Amino acid sequence: MIFGGMITDIRAVARARALAAILAVALSPALSPTLSSTWAHADEPGDVIYNPPPGSRWIVDTEARSEEIRPEGSTTSLAKTRAELTVEAKTPDGFRLSWVQISATVEGTARSVPLRRAFAGVLQDVVIHLSTDPAGKPLRVDNLDEARAAMRRSAENLAPQFAERPAARALFDQLVSGLTEVNADHAASAYVDALGSLALAQNAGMKPGEYRWTSKPAQNPLGGDALMSNERLELSKAEPAGRLTFVDATSIDPVAMSDFMKSFAKSLLAASGDSVTPERIDLLVKSMVFSFDKRGEFEVENGMTRRLAEKSTTVFRGMEQNLTQTEARTIAVTPAR
Repeated sequence: MIFGGMITDIRAVARARALAAILAVALSPALSPTLSSTWAHADEPGDVIYNPPPGSRWIVDTEARSEEIRPEGSTTSLAKTRAELTVEAKTPDGFRLSWVQISATVEGTARSVPLRRAFAGVLQDVVIHLSTDPAGKPLRVDNLDEARAAMRRSAENLAPQFAERPAARALFDQLVSGLTEVNADHAASAYVDALGSLALAQNAGMKPGEYRWTSKPAQNPLGGDALMSNERLELSKAEPAGRLTFVDATSIDPVAMSDFMKSFAKSLLAASGDSVTPERIDLLVKSMVFSFDKRGEFEVENGMTRRLAEKSTTVFRGMEQNLTQTEARTIAVTPAR
């Protein structure tokens, strides 16, 4: 059996499919309150309701660092963006917001850096209007057709740089289609996933020391169907004046992981032409290691997440491959001057 190049090819396809979602997270804006805002307080001491005033504007700086370690060496990347977000109105169901990416840089030694840099340009200066729930979680993009058209124009202007690299051009087109062809039900999460992350600690309504367990789909680092994850959110600290600290820990559900590894091994055996039997599947599964863990810390002030710092680690060993990938993302929120 020859698996050495196969996992590289599988991961290349998987990373291509996942990169649009990853970049949407790494290169997305977030929210921030004004210094002079008034905020509605809940009944619990220190628990403050998310209530940014209409007309307020925020600057959001996002930084995403990643490192991939293999036996032959390591590669790194650093993506930074600055975005401006405006609270247009408060509605009976939440808020209407708009944001625009005003700058982006992508540097590093990873082979994907040139492609990611070009992809970041697709989002540049595209104004996105969206509606959220009361906690600021994005529900829908209100100008979806307009946003799609603007991204297509940007992509057309950027595509000529891949004229002599057809494989890169094909991958660039695939990534862009993840934004321009997304349906209305998934557009909000595709374009403004970072806002959903920030909203996790907003309007939580928790007491100090309280925690909550939830299960939800998580993106599969190896591609394919999403994996169920277990997420534990805890209000670890509550200070005066509505300053809260939340800690969120995510790991793949053990049952979901086991089912995925068996399915993954079955696919590999079939693709290699080897016999697909329960014994062969179990043997291959036992020879592989795959884990994913993520931890995030939220600093909430006056009901709004002012800073999110999270780190995730993916480990894969097997089939002549040994890979450890770490990603660290921070989102810092400050009032616009």
